[in-house]
Amino acid sequence: MRTLVRLTSLAAFLLTCGSLFAQDMAAIQERMKERIAQVAALKTQKVVGENRVGLLEIVKPEAADDAARKVVEAENADRKLVYAAIGAKTGAGADKVGTERAKKIAESATPGVMLQREDGSWYAK
Repeated sequence: MRTLVRLTSLAAFLLTCGSLFAQDMAAIQERMKERIAQVAALKTQKVVGENRVGLLEIVKPEAADDAARKVVEAENADRKLVYAAIGAKTGAGADKVGTERAKKIAESATPGVMLQREDGSWYAK
């Protein structure tokens, strides 16, 4: 359910990015939607966590196979595109958008998900 809420929030962000980016944003949204189950499984296994800048990060390298690494790379690439588009529209900058998104992700994360504190340390919610 929380994944659906996050996806809905992301969709709302994407819709605010303007018609210029509409087709690209729709493609990004579709790719992200296709990865939801994989990302959720990696989080549940504590292989990856949500870092303080709104990106996934591998927190258990010994458990991350090539497939997991590819999922993380693809998800982060799309998140960066989304953050850049929102930053361009709002004037906030992609880094600021990512940092703010990280806070929202942390608030809505399910128990057990690995999250990164401001000081760089990790904890399970």
